[in-house]
Amino acid sequence: MAVKTILRLIYILIAFTFVLLGGQAFLPTYAAVQNYSNVLTDLKKDESFNADDYPIKQSDYSLQVIQIAESTDGELFLYTYQPCQPTQYLVATSVNMSLSESVNGTELYALTLLSSSGVFCKYLVNGVTVSTDETRYYNISSIFRPWIAGEDKESGNNNTINEKSYDVGKCYKVTKENGELKYDCKRTEVIKIINPYVDYLEYSNGFHLYGSWCDSHYVAFSTDKKIDFLMEAEVYYIKRSASRSVGLGLSGEISHGKDVEDIAKLTGKDTGENVADGWFAKKYEWERIQTVEEFKATEDLTDETIANLEGKEWVLRFIETDRHLSSGYGTTTTFWTEVSNVTILRLKFVTPTGVYNLGTVSDKVTGDDVPGNNNTNENASLWEWLERLTGVPAWVWKIIIYALPFIILLPILSAIFPVVGQILLLVLKGLWLIVKYVSIGIWYVISSPFRLIIWLVNRGKDGDDGEQ
Repeated sequence: MAVKTILRLIYILIAFTFVLLGGQAFLPTYAAVQNYSNVLTDLKKDESFNADDYPIKQSDYSLQVIQIAESTDGELFLYTYQPCQPTQYLVATSVNMSLSESVNGTELYALTLLSSSGVFCKYLVNGVTVSTDETRYYNISSIFRPWIAGEDKESGNNNTINEKSYDVGKCYKVTKENGELKYDCKRTEVIKIINPYVDYLEYSNGFHLYGSWCDSHYVAFSTDKKIDFLMEAEVYYIKRSASRSVGLGLSGEISHGKDVEDIAKLTGKDTGENVADGWFAKKYEWERIQTVEEFKATEDLTDETIANLEGKEWVLRFIETDRHLSSGYGTTTTFWTEVSNVTILRLKFVTPTGVYNLGTVSDKVTGDDVPGNNNTNENASLWEWLERLTGVPAWVWKIIIYALPFIILLPILSAIFPVVGQILLLVLKGLWLIVKYVSIGIWYVISSPFRLIIWLVNRGKDGDDGEQ
């Protein structure tokens, strides 16, 4: 039997023994990264720390932040209690944290495991350099770990849950007193995101030499608090380019670019739109923050999408990406952008009791690669396209184009059928008068405020001349 297998069995046997005994002592200690002190050594520097307060719980897969510490090298450490760690090895991935007393500017910071001992773990918070400010804040809303198949709840739809999020709700304050660092911690309120659903809608950008579409990505959700009006939101996501070529001798495999992290900061005033730069393109516009009912009323959604939105209250439309085709030498290549690991970081909202700005507890979720709407290839009508292209109302274009055949045929019909020609001429004159006077009426309505201002200015000048 391999040495590694024997050692693993010994470790499991030892861990199981101490689970039965309910003890913490003598549990294996691991240094995941060298040159860093042990997690228990650090925690025991606090005289109030008692390891017996943190028992082993085999079926508890949660992560709990119990302390932070700054190093002399300007690094930030985070300490966790992981109840099932001796029997189910877990590694936290990141924290949703703001470096201020408020949650504005909150971000996801990746974690690196430095040391593990029993139910305790020590992590390095990547991307944080301790500032030189006299007072420093570390406002932590939530902590993440990978989703565990067979233990964690499934999404119940076509989404994949990438990571599980746990409530922290702690704001640490670090100051220096008598040459030593002092750590204070206060509880903070967070808002829990319930059953997030990630998807996208696809809109045609009109006729191009090859196909072109806009993918509008969104996340729908409900919360554990009543929200009357959602003012702001911040959404974290990972994007990467993707392409697939089909044709003779090609496997059709998908190629990917590098992962790029991003955060969309949305307000209730923000809107999105498709490019619609092709022939007969239908223009779409939408609000970044919508209720689910508004979303369903304005979009042509599939039955599956409508079913997946059941029980959700809000929709955040956080990014648009391009999808297009290219063809040549017997091959066709599709290019698009994949969006994954979507999580909501912060919500600012109005309730009956006031305005709240809170960090969130929100799982990371990835949707499938199937658009959630029916109208993926809808083009604008000729009239809509002409109006968008020229600015001339669609009804004017209809009159012009419908009248055009009669104008062309009028000389011929007048020569062959004089009476018919005269009738058509009268009809055309009538249509022309209608267009003329309606246009004049519209012009007078539009220009009346400006003409009123000019009249008042001129009247004022006449009054000044009379006084002289």
